[in-house]
Amino acid sequence: MAQPAEPEAAQRSPEAAAALEAVRDALAAKRNGEARERATSALERYGPDPELYALLGRAHVAEDDDDHDDEAERVYRRGLDAFPDNLVLLAAYAELCRAADGLERPGRAARAARLVARIEELAPGSPEAQQLRAPAPLWTTQSATPRHSLAHTQRHDVRQALAAAPGLAEAARLAEEEAGQHPHSLRLAIRAETLTAFTRPGRPLLLWLIRAPYLSVLAVLAVGALTLVLDASARWSVWAGAGAVLALVPYRLLTVLESGARIRAADRVLPLPAGALEPASPLSSPPPPGLRDFAVLGAALTLAVFALVSPVALRSVPAEPTDYPRYTVSPPYEFRGEPLASAVPVVDGVGSDLASLWTETLDVEGAFAYLYGDLSVLENSSGPDALIFGATGDFRGTPDVALKSYELGLSESDSTINEIWQPDAGPGGGRLRCVSYADDAEAPGAHVACSWADDGSLGTVVMNEHLDHDAASEAARTARDAVLHGGVHA
Repeated sequence: MAQPAEPEAAQRSPEAAAALEAVRDALAAKRNGEARERATSALERYGPDPELYALLGRAHVAEDDDDHDDEAERVYRRGLDAFPDNLVLLAAYAELCRAADGLERPGRAARAARLVARIEELAPGSPEAQQLRAPAPLWTTQSATPRHSLAHTQRHDVRQALAAAPGLAEAARLAEEEAGQHPHSLRLAIRAETLTAFTRPGRPLLLWLIRAPYLSVLAVLAVGALTLVLDASARWSVWAGAGAVLALVPYRLLTVLESGARIRAADRVLPLPAGALEPASPLSSPPPPGLRDFAVLGAALTLAVFALVSPVALRSVPAEPTDYPRYTVSPPYEFRGEPLASAVPVVDGVGSDLASLWTETLDVEGAFAYLYGDLSVLENSSGPDALIFGATGDFRGTPDVALKSYELGLSESDSTINEIWQPDAGPGGGRLRCVSYADDAEAPGAHVACSWADDGSLGTVVMNEHLDHDAASEAARTARDAVLHGGVHA
């Protein structure tokens, strides 16, 4: 399909030119909200215009907010879809990417070099090309995009330093010494600043979240679930809020500590001499998660489900409830072409470490979790091909927020949520909610998770593949119907 021609100033109608000038005036006067409204209205009324797209994006960037930066990137991409060689749009997008923190947004920061190269190719002597020849921020040039997220690498380096030293103070001293010997290494500087931050009063308690990241999630959720069970008559909203604070506050404190360490490290690292190559890091690359890590994470997700629904399930009810479905649970031995890898309760013939850890960790009647994929390749992959987990019981009146538990977990991870949708009807006459997500190294929607809830069950199916809305919803219904059987009212 041919791309639409870029409108020159002389080709704009007087009304369109006046609208463009009004957007420029609002942005120059720092009336960013008004500039966005005028630009959006002009695009809808007069059609695509590269300068309007560029001004709308800059009106978002001017807010200096992560959400507005994300919206600016979407605006620039829409504009470049229509005008792929427009220098104004390319330069605006390149500026956004150059300003991105490579420690927090490595994907966006890495795109800056490609955009600058495209501008040089189209117009080497243009003002846009000359403006972008200035050095990029330190954190976007220190290293190529890592195989793992930089937060994951940061925690790995801290764990390794603690394991090699007799104590925290000594680990911090040795890390500072090695960072001084390699003044151009951002990674060594981040490790030294992070360990030094942990030595301050009260902060060593957060080290547990670093030493055992998966078990710490499981433990925090277990404490929250126990609090709910101790007073099942309490209102759901009060205890759910308390549980959320309990679960999220330590991780938020850790995130702030780590972010501050990365900023300080970026300020202290010396730039490489002209023409010099960045030396290889003396630190090892983080290993991929193992099967036991996946099992503990699955256990944490199951506990999260119980923490959300237990006030409803344990509220005062007749001794013999008679009006909710009683399901029996068993896994299909294949789901979407992949074999059953592990299950809780243990299925005959499945003797993996994953299954044995489930039986050691959980003793909750009515919970289930099934992993699908080839065990021989799971350890070297990004995770199981599919994960189905949940619980059965009296879930009448379960609030809609219970369907969002997986989304809440994603919001605290390195993944980006791409789409959320809620089909009209879920399986078993209940409700269904789906979310697609991906990390910076993956195409949007690389993973899909759908959660269902009905009067007798609540669960989630996670699929590591790109699916459209209808296919994902149908897969969730298939998973639910394959796992739950009977549904007899007692």
